[in-house]
Amino acid sequence: MVRLPELSVAPMEGVTTFPMRLWLTMTSQPPAMTSPFLKVTRAFPESALPDTFIPELMQLREALPYELVPQFITGEPEQFLRAAAFIPPTLAPVIEINCGCPSPNSMGRYAGSGMLSDPEFFARSIETLSQELGPGRLAVKMRLGVQSDAEFPALLAALTALPLARLTVHARTRADGYRGQARWTEVQRAASGTRLPVFASGDVWGWTSWQRLQSTAPDIRGAMIGRGLLRNPWIFCELQSGTKTRMPALVFVNALFCYALLQEIFLRDAGKLFQRVVRGRLGSICGVDFGAWEKATVELTNLVFGVPFLLLQKDSLKPRTLSPVAFSRLRFLWSYLRSSLPEPLAAPGLMRCRQAPDFFELLLETIEDAGLETIEVSHQEAWDAQFAGLRG
Repeated sequence: MVRLPELSVAPMEGVTTFPMRLWLTMTSQPPAMTSPFLKVTRAFPESALPDTFIPELMQLREALPYELVPQFITGEPEQFLRAAAFIPPTLAPVIEINCGCPSPNSMGRYAGSGMLSDPEFFARSIETLSQELGPGRLAVKMRLGVQSDAEFPALLAALTALPLARLTVHARTRADGYRGQARWTEVQRAASGTRLPVFASGDVWGWTSWQRLQSTAPDIRGAMIGRGLLRNPWIFCELQSGTKTRMPALVFVNALFCYALLQEIFLRDAGKLFQRVVRGRLGSICGVDFGAWEKATVELTNLVFGVPFLLLQKDSLKPRTLSPVAFSRLRFLWSYLRSSLPEPLAAPGLMRCRQAPDFFELLLETIEDAGLETIEVSHQEAWDAQFAGLRG
């Protein structure tokens, strides 16, 4: 059976696509990631997987340092197997089925957490996939149930005898969505009551919560981190070192700029981005090193704008801009990330910017006015009511 790393990036639809995965390996190099789900139907994919779905296993094989697990979502086991046939075990030893998405659209087609609404169908489907794919090939990501935690024991019982690669439990129900706190005691139930490699998903925000999870669920193999990495993209450095991440302010600004640039070049011409990764010019860990981010920023600005430059002055981006799509993805990340930053940066003004030049000009101005020579990125509990859904 394949042994997967103890910390992994959780799949988030529309978020942890290739540019985000590449950027995360530059910020803190997580050892493993799972792709956002590919929605499999009778008509799609027809003859091949999309080029941009899992390039790390195709065009970029062995060019990046993390393991990648592809994830599919479907309510039809035969369609899962048809899509899985495009990925031989030599490319992906493990393939995951999503039984956790809470979307009502998925529920209507018995995909995602909809599969959990029929325990017998769930049991038959997972058993069929496990048998067809072979021992240690299938991974399952699921919730505790649809309406109640009381559904979990019966769902879990259907998996205990199967030779799964791993079982990841997002410790909420479909009805919970992302509200409330993850019930880590239920994850421990799965880890202690089965021989499966069990991973926890939900509410790992940093070192303190990681320690609480390990104390509550000591038998888990590890954790998948989703929204926690949006609030702190350097979270894997923190979890490995046990210390909060601090960096020079210009390191932070150029790292954020690189995120937007990666999104832009991926939208314009993903092939050019792949070429740079293959050549080793992008994809190495930068962490909090200014020289490494400087090199990456120069490479990406030259790709996007045809002129290499750094964000060192407030007006350095003025003559140029990014597409609305790339900037919207930057704003989405910022809506989470600001919760882990010093108070001047968490103010709503930056969220109101409508274009990249205005955003980065105001960011540099705010840093200068606040006298922030260094920036600490760390979990702040005051924001948990918003991001853990506790107000719900």
